[in-house]
Amino acid sequence: MVVYLLTRFIALDKFPIYFFSDEAIQTMSAFDLINRGFRDIQGNLFPVFFENGQQFNLSLSVWLQVLIAWLPRSVWLTRGLPALISLVFPLSVSLWARDFWKSKYWWLAPFVISALPAWFLHSRTAFETSLGVSFYSLFLFYYLKYRLQNCKLLPLALLFGACAFYAYAPLQLVVVATGLVLLLVDWRYHFQEKKSLLIGFITLVILSLPYFTFRLTNQQALGTQLNLLRSYWLSDIPFLNKVGIFVGKWLQGFNPLYWFFPNQTDLIRHQMKGLGHLPWFFLPFFLLGMWHCLKKWSQPAYRLALIALLVGPLGAALANIAITRVLVMMVPFSLMILVGFDQSLSWLSERIPFKNLPSYISAFAITAFSVWMSWYAIVKGPLWYPEYGLYGMQWGGQQLSQKITDFKQDNPGEKLKLSPSWANNTDIIMRFFLGDPLPLEIGTIEEYDLYYLAFDPDQVFIITSDEYKWLLQNPKFDKVKVLDQLEWPDGRTGFYFLSLAYSSDAEQIFEVELQERRKPEVSEFDLLGQRVTITYSRLDLGTIAHIFDGDNATPMRTLEANPLEISIGFPRPLNLQKVTAMVGAPATRFSVAITMAGSEQKIIFTEAVQSSDQIRPISIDFGSIYQVSQLKVWIESINEPEPTHVHLWELILE
Repeated sequence: MVVYLLTRFIALDKFPIYFFSDEAIQTMSAFDLINRGFRDIQGNLFPVFFENGQQFNLSLSVWLQVLIAWLPRSVWLTRGLPALISLVFPLSVSLWARDFWKSKYWWLAPFVISALPAWFLHSRTAFETSLGVSFYSLFLFYYLKYRLQNCKLLPLALLFGACAFYAYAPLQLVVVATGLVLLLVDWRYHFQEKKSLLIGFITLVILSLPYFTFRLTNQQALGTQLNLLRSYWLSDIPFLNKVGIFVGKWLQGFNPLYWFFPNQTDLIRHQMKGLGHLPWFFLPFFLLGMWHCLKKWSQPAYRLALIALLVGPLGAALANIAITRVLVMMVPFSLMILVGFDQSLSWLSERIPFKNLPSYISAFAITAFSVWMSWYAIVKGPLWYPEYGLYGMQWGGQQLSQKITDFKQDNPGEKLKLSPSWANNTDIIMRFFLGDPLPLEIGTIEEYDLYYLAFDPDQVFIITSDEYKWLLQNPKFDKVKVLDQLEWPDGRTGFYFLSLAYSSDAEQIFEVELQERRKPEVSEFDLLGQRVTITYSRLDLGTIAHIFDGDNATPMRTLEANPLEISIGFPRPLNLQKVTAMVGAPATRFSVAITMAGSEQKIIFTEAVQSSDQIRPISIDFGSIYQVSQLKVWIESINEPEPTHVHLWELILE
């Protein structure tokens, strides 16, 4: 256990080299929760789920961070809490092997788990995936204690199962599936003690009540989450095809090439360079252990390890296999690797005079690998991958915050604007390190490239190296003066602090570009059984097809036009009586002009709605059916001047 804890906590704030927004949001959500009197943004007391990137996928991890959210914020603390909790994983596996397998070498479990690269990396982060795995291991262990020792322990097993369920969204299906399988395979045992079963059922109802309450009040949350994950379950394909894809992805979760050797599937920030998620030299022990578990399927302690292996990839299979979503497989893998070691060492001890020597050598060798892996990650990790930006390591939150603090102390009158292009949710990261209110503005320098805006003489831009290269090549800008810079771990400059001004040709360039942008886009599109020509305002989000796909999760948005104009020419006149637009929050005016077939006469209709907090329809009914050859619509955000972004989710013609 000491070896395990040392390999988790040494240089915890240095590796992984990034401090990701999904880590920072744990503490910041807990901090905001405390400040709001334990209410969420909507005012609900003691909320169960918390929003992260437009989806409600945080729960238990935030509540646990409440324990430290009142302390001075640090990477070490935020990561340290789940790292400490992760100790229950090797502990539960050790006791499982000792109490239920009667293994002589049960004490090797912490050494084995310490040496798993994927677990080493993720148990040193504040990602909720490691927290879910830790509680899942406790769930399985206490289920065995209930099954083999004391039937009164069922509520405790269910409690830890609920903790895993609420800790990490992809684990929800895994936990439920595990419970259903165990209900079936052990049904005779469950019904032997009616009183214990009743208490367990009541416990389950109580533990599941917050989840179902949330689902009833947030019915779109699950669909939104699947849409953000681009799950095939939301695609327009036959149900049996979806089932086939699901089974295929579930089977991918067992691919030994994925687990025991380096892969190109996972994001680089979720990999240990040059290593598989599990050490390749553990593969023979895993295969031996799995074979032994299969032979002893009739014994609950071995059967449960196999069940955990089979259900492990289910949650990830809803979208795509990724190590964060299948990290729960660390539990059955470590169990079976331990069984393999137990079988191998037992065989050796019977054939050599020094019976304990093989186990001591194994412990030493695995410890040596763990120590080397820790050194390799902490010392060499910063140079593993040359991509430190948004599509790579997203490095710089901690270091850039310190550089900003030092720069502000030396230049108190300067106004800082930080580019968000180097990481996800940079505002959350900056809040974590710099506090509220932020001593800077989050914004991109590209705002000054789209329109001619006055430069504040005290304005300092903090931009990435790619943005700096783009800036030097942009004829609109001049007098670029570098005031400070921050280097990436490999010595290249990653961030620039600079001031700048427009060039003498900037105004003329802007005018030419503005005239070009005002030209509408034209597309041909299959609509209502015919090929139509659609002319529409220029977009910067989505495509014209998105407003005809019947999916409110795929809007389109104007680059700057207000109103958004859409004109549709029908080669064959269309019988039309009603047009509906799905619009967003702003107060909106919806206008429709129809041109009848064989006539130049136009009839114009207009409706308006006040602002709202949700997507809603605006409908215009013509009162009768017209044969329309040309349809033109305007969607105007009433209280917002041009330029602005106008959103449209759907345009429905009836």
